[in-house]
Amino acid sequence: MKIRVLPYKITLKKYGLPTTNKKSSPGSITQRSCPYYGVRWILAPIKNTIHIIHSPIGCAFYGQNVRKKSYNIVSTDMETIDVIYGCEKKLYDTIIEAYNELKGDTIFVYATCVSSLIGDNIKKICEDAEKSLNIPVIPIFCPGFCGYHQSKGHEIAIISIFKLIDKGEFKDEFRDKLTVNIIGEYNISNETRVIKDILNKMGIEVIATFTGDCSVEDIKNAKNAKLNLVHCKRTGKYIAEYMERKYGIPKLNVSFIGLSNTIDSIMKIAKFFKIKEVGKEIIDNETKKIKDKLDFYIEKLNGKKVGIFMGASKIGMLSSAFKDLGMEVISIGSQFGDLEDYIEAYRNVEDNTLFVDDASKIDLELIFKHKKPDIFIGGTKEKYMAVKYGIPFLSFPQDFYPFTGFEGFLNFAREIYKCIYHPIWTILNDGERKFKIL
Repeated sequence: MKIRVLPYKITLKKYGLPTTNKKSSPGSITQRSCPYYGVRWILAPIKNTIHIIHSPIGCAFYGQNVRKKSYNIVSTDMETIDVIYGCEKKLYDTIIEAYNELKGDTIFVYATCVSSLIGDNIKKICEDAEKSLNIPVIPIFCPGFCGYHQSKGHEIAIISIFKLIDKGEFKDEFRDKLTVNIIGEYNISNETRVIKDILNKMGIEVIATFTGDCSVEDIKNAKNAKLNLVHCKRTGKYIAEYMERKYGIPKLNVSFIGLSNTIDSIMKIAKFFKIKEVGKEIIDNETKKIKDKLDFYIEKLNGKKVGIFMGASKIGMLSSAFKDLGMEVISIGSQFGDLEDYIEAYRNVEDNTLFVDDASKIDLELIFKHKKPDIFIGGTKEKYMAVKYGIPFLSFPQDFYPFTGFEGFLNFAREIYKCIYHPIWTILNDGERKFKIL
C-alpha cells in the first residue's frame, strides 16, 4: 500500500504520516534542543573521557546534565576579548591543563555557535594537542545553527566515534566467542543490565554498548563483534552501517521494549547464531516468571487509551508494547523523529490514530481535549499540561526501573497501572478506580 504523506504536521493514520525534519513553528515552545546537546546525549556517558566545551560558559552549563545525570565538563569560558582577538591559545592551554588534572583516554572538544563563527582553527589545535598528549583529541563541530534539532548532533557525534573504532585492533581473545555490540542503548534506567543478562543466558558476550555503558577501550574492541544489535534505529543505524561497510559486521534491528519485541529479538539473534533451542528455552522460562502478575495488569489495562509524545526512535517500540497490553494508542508524536520511526509506529496502531510531529502547546491541548487519553507518555513539557487536564502521566524515559526485557515489561505494565489507577484521579475525575499493587 502506498502511503500518502499530507503537507501538515498532524495527520490521521488513514491519510498518511506527518512530514518530518522541518523547522519548528515560530513562537512555539519546543523541546528539540540544539545539535550541540544532541552530541552531548551520545558522548557524555563514555567512561574515562574528557569533554571540553569551546564556548561561553552558558553552553557548558547547558550541556552538563544529560539523561538526568550530571557530568563534569571543562569550558574555555570565551569572553568578549576572545571573540575579538581569537581564542586558539586559550583552547590549547585548556586541553593540556584538563588532561594534566583529569587524565582521560580521549578528549572531545566541542565547537558551539560562537567558536564556530569566529574562525578559530580548532582542528589544527586538536592535532597539536594530540601529538603532545599521545591520546585521541577529537574536534566536534556542533553549532546550534547546523541543524533543526538535536538529532543532527547525534549524527555528528557518531562520526567522531568512527575515529575511535578505527583505532582498535582485531584480537584473538574474541575469535571463538559469540560476540555482539549493542548500538543505540543509553542505559538511562540500567536497561543494559537486563539486555546483557538475556544475552549472557544465550551464551553471548557483549563487547560494547554504544554509548550508555561503554569505555574507550570497549569502542576500540567493537570491531571484533560478530553481530551488531541496533536498538535505536535513529542513532544506531549510522554506526551499524559504517561497521558493516568497513568491517563486514552484519546488523540486526532489535528491540527489548515490549513483550512481543523482546521475544522476536531473542529468536532473531538465536537464529543468527544457530542456537534456536536456547532462545526458545529462555523465552519459556522468562515468560513463566512474569505470567501471573502480568495477566492481572493486562486485564486492568485492556482497552485503555494512551497518547505518546517523546524523542524519536522509541515511539515504534512503545506502540508495540502498548499493543501487548491490549491498550489503544490514540496519538503518536515525536520531537525529532524521521519517516522510518513513524512507519514503525504506524504498523502497530489503528486507522483513527493521530500522528503529530514537533507538537506545539496548542496541538497537545487539542489531543487532551478531543482524544481524551487515559494516560499520556512524554517529557517535562507535556507532564504538567496533562495533569492540568486530569490525565495520568508517565515520563519516558524514566530513571527508577528498567523497561527492557521480560522483567522490564512487567515493570512497565505496573507503572502504567499505577498511573491510571492512582487514587488521586478518583477525586479529579468521575468514576471509581480500585487500586491494587502486585
